[in-house]
Amino acid sequence: MYISASGMEKEVSEEVSENKEPLLPERERDDVETEAEEKEFSKADLLNRFLAKFIDFLIIGALGTAIKAPVGSMAALTYSLIADGFFEGRSLGKKLIGLKVVNLKTGMPCNFKDSILRNIPIGLIALFVFFIPILGLILFFTVGLVVLFFESYLIYTDDGGIRIGDIFADTQVVDQQ
Repeated sequence: MYISASGMEKEVSEEVSENKEPLLPERERDDVETEAEEKEFSKADLLNRFLAKFIDFLIIGALGTAIKAPVGSMAALTYSLIADGFFEGRSLGKKLIGLKVVNLKTGMPCNFKDSILRNIPIGLIALFVFFIPILGLILFFTVGLVVLFFESYLIYTDDGGIRIGDIFADTQVVDQQ
């Protein structure tokens, strides 16, 4: 293709310049995208999962009660949200029991963003208990326990052990390998 400007002709390539080309050829990009979408992990052992969460709840409770409010309440809420971003996708409970959280799209360990997304339901329960004095306990025993039982039901019945928080973050708890 030729472009003429003020009497001068210049040949212009129809190809994209080198610095704008994708890093991988198109057929290889499709393979990478397919690999990321096809990552499947086996379901973590239910007993191990519940033991790890129990340990995390003990830590949340200890932070919320041992440290004077409102700092302890904020520490408990913060831990409940970001816990799975520590130790390459493992909260303290998961690290002790031998579990980890992975991002299903990348196959990489859960990061802090994924942890916050997947733990929003648990964080809301911690919010009820620690930030709303009397009404918080009432909300915990009504709404909070319903959410916990529903999440537990999903973990038990889903083939991958996926709960609501895992759907939000596109994550899954797996046995540490």
